Amino acid sequence: MRDDRTAAKPQDTSSAPETKEQSLKGTFVSVLLLGAFLALVWIGIFVLFIARD
Repeated sequence: MRDDRTAAKPQDTSSAPETKEQSLKGTFVSVLLLGAFLALVWIGIFVLFIARD
């Protein structure tokens, strides 16, 4: 018969030496690029709206 009590122990990962904070530079650059794209599209549509006057 299997003893499942050992599998139910919670793992303590707070003292693990290999935990490193992830760098969010890639996320920041992606958000900046997406924001720049949305701003350019919005400005382009606004310019078209003004030009059709």
